[in-house]
This record gives sequence, C-alpha cells and structure tokens, in this order.
Amino acid sequence: MAEVLSQQEIDALLSALNNGELQASDVAEKKDKVKVYDFRRAMRYSKEQLRSIMRIHESFTRLLTSYLSAQLRTFVQIEIDLVDQVNYHEFIASIPSKTILNVFDVKPMDGKMVMEINPQVAYAIIERLLGGHGDSSVKKETLTEIELALLQKIIIRAFDLYQESWKDVENIRVKWDALETNPQFLQIASQNDTVIVIALRTTIGEISGRMTLCLPHLIVEPVLPKLSTQQWLSSMAKKNVAQQDKLKQTIDNVSLPLIAELGRAKIPISDLLNLQAGDVIGIEAGELKVKVGKKTRFIGNPGTQKGHYAVQIDQVISTEGDEL
Repeated sequence: MAEVLSQQEIDALLSALNNGELQASDVAEKKDKVKVYDFRRAMRYSKEQLRSIMRIHESFTRLLTSYLSAQLRTFVQIEIDLVDQVNYHEFIASIPSKTILNVFDVKPMDGKMVMEINPQVAYAIIERLLGGHGDSSVKKETLTEIELALLQKIIIRAFDLYQESWKDVENIRVKWDALETNPQFLQIASQNDTVIVIALRTTIGEISGRMTLCLPHLIVEPVLPKLSTQQWLSSMAKKNVAQQDKLKQTIDNVSLPLIAELGRAKIPISDLLNLQAGDVIGIEAGELKVKVGKKTRFIGNPGTQKGHYAVQIDQVISTEGDEL
C-alpha cells in the first residue's frame, strides 16, 4: 500500500525540487530485484560437496585408466568432463536412445546407481577384448550374449575399483544388478529427484566417447556430512599416517649388503700385469671401513667370533654420502 503524504510534506518536496536540492530520480520508486527459482530443479548440493564428489571420481578415473590399459593393451585415457546436479528426467533425456546401461546396487545406502557407456566406447572395448584393433566404425544394433558377458566382466571389475575410490569417505559395496539398453526402462529414481551426474570423457585407441555415472540423492544423502573439505582433509591425513606406517614396516624388512673392506693397496701396472696365482699383495693394516651399499657408514676392527670372521663396530659415520 502506498504511503500517504501530508500537505506539508508535499509542499516541502515541491520546494526541494524547484530549488534543485532534490532530483526526481531520488524519489523514484525502487524496484526490488527478484530471482526466479525453479522448485522443480532444487539444488541439493553445495559447490564444496560437488568438489568432494569430483575428487572421489578423479581417483576412480586414474584407477580405471590403469585397469583398462592393462586389459585392452592399448592407449586409454579417461578424464572427468562434467560433475553436475540435475533432475533425473533431464539425465534420461541427455543419453542416447540406444546405449549400454549398467545398474548397480549400492550398500549400505539401499539404493541403485547407473553407469551409461556410449555404444562407440562399448564396441571399442569388446573389439579389443576379442583381439581386434578397437575400431568401432562398424556399428551394430545389438550385442550378442557373449559380447555382453565380456563387457559385464570388465564393468564388474571396474566397480571393485569404484569401491576403493570411496573408501576414504564411506565403505560402500557395489554389486552389478542388471543391464538395460533403453533409458525409458531405467527406473532408479523418480522423475523430479535430484541426481549427481559425472561425465567421463573416454579415449580408447583412436575412438573417443563418453561414460556417465548417475548417483541418485538416496545414495549421496547419507554421506553428505562427510563431503566437506575439512572432513576430506582429516580422512586424507589418517590415510597418510597409515601409509607412512606401512612404508616404515616395509623399509624395516629391506635387506642391504654390508661390506667390511679389509684394506687397499697400490701397485704399478707392470706388477699388475705379471700377477700369478700364489703371489702375495701387501695391504695397509688398520681400521676397517664398513660399507652399507656403496657408502661408508661405520669404522671397525677385524676379529673372529665363534669360529667366524667378524668385525667390531667402533665408530658410526653420521655424515650421509661422504666416504672416508
């Protein structure tokens, strides 16, 4: 409702305008800025949480690249192309009408996720597995049962690596459930549910395409508190401590050659050339240099112990890399 001015206030305003003390623009009605909000596309995840999701899947892409390179014996490159939150119906509309959709059960969340593999990527994988060059230029309408079984075996192993990528956040268990080729038959969430989509740009030999992961909110919601940067850094710190302990344990069991050098001697080349079996070479007597690998680490004296040659350590050399 507009504010009603008294006659005195109106006269004061007119006087200020006439005297130039007030500009007409100063009394113009200010309009509030209004942002349009689409309730059908509610944004459930913060940028920080999406960055944590990206870090998890960056780890997965590295593991998956190494695995596929070894299995297919060719150049494989997998990189994250996109991490975004969309409605489920938008995800379904974005993928081809004929594609390869692998559905997985995810525990302990009691939900399902999907991995979509573009046909050209799927054909390239199968070609390489069957001994071909990975050229998927020849398109097929459907895959045979044998081809599907080969692809399923590769994908199941890939999702063992997916579990490993999540272990710093949550110990999840992923089990292959079904394979679909028509997106319209895929029901892992309601049409307006928010899902996280991770698009992976994939190159196998000369063939390029996409693999896409879809995580419904039902799966992500239980781990949202763990997707903060602080929680992520804390888990990484614990992981680093565990790795350091494991590395120390491994180093403790490493064997190194230990050599006690009895002495050295200098002789002319003419004597060296005339050496025969039975000749005696005099060496400098005194303390022994004890080497670890190629570095002198100790000084000692020779002797025997229980009928075996031995060396007694008298001095520890603390300066690394310098020989005496």
